[in-house]
Amino acid sequence: MEINLKEKLPLDILFLIRVKANEFKNQGIQEIDVNDIKDYLFLTKWKNMDSISMCDLIDDIMSLQFSDVFDYLKVKVIKEASHMDLEDFEDLIAQ
Repeated sequence: MEINLKEKLPLDILFLIRVKANEFKNQGIQEIDVNDIKDYLFLTKWKNMDSISMCDLIDDIMSLQFSDVFDYLKVKVIKEASHMDLEDFEDLIAQ
């Protein structure tokens, strides 16, 4: 069965993503949430794909490691910070 990645994900797949987020929380990783996982999958793992088999999609979710999402978020923050002005960091610097 193929899943169209351009459409809304089925509810059972969204549930699996929630399960993965809870797995991270049980490991003591509180800051990774469902949206972070979905962003990583859509913007990195499945970036150039229009569809994916159900088996591959489930495998991608269940085999996802904290380090994968962390590396994605780290790059995202660096990209966002590169578009900011020095004044935006004033509260961090002026201590």
